[in-house]
Amino acid sequence: VRVDKDVELVKEYFKLDHVSWPDMSPVLMPRSYTKRYIDGEIQLESQVEAILGAQQRVSAASDVLLLEGTGHVGVGSVVEMNNAKVASLMGADVVLVANGGIGSSFDELEMNHSMVLAAG
Repeated sequence: VRVDKDVELVKEYFKLDHVSWPDMSPVLMPRSYTKRYIDGEIQLESQVEAILGAQQRVSAASDVLLLEGTGHVGVGSVVEMNNAKVASLMGADVVLVANGGIGSSFDELEMNHSMVLAAG
């Protein structure tokens, strides 16, 4: 089973034996994923079904559901399923984590914040 490396760490460290590996990484985007999406081999609906199905199963088996995105909130936009859209789809609140510093840190935070608001 292929899973995100962060998922492997969290599952093992917190001993989340009650949650399946695929439900912790319902959509993986390996190298060929974008091409397959553009070519129509992967549909938006299949991504939504995988994410919402995993959410339902994990929620039913757990007291808390914590989501972790990768990179900035726009990651995944090319396949119409970015981090902001996933959070909105799942009805999740978002905590944006910014790099330290001034200038570009605030610029990136504002861009990410705007994208989260736009996604709903």
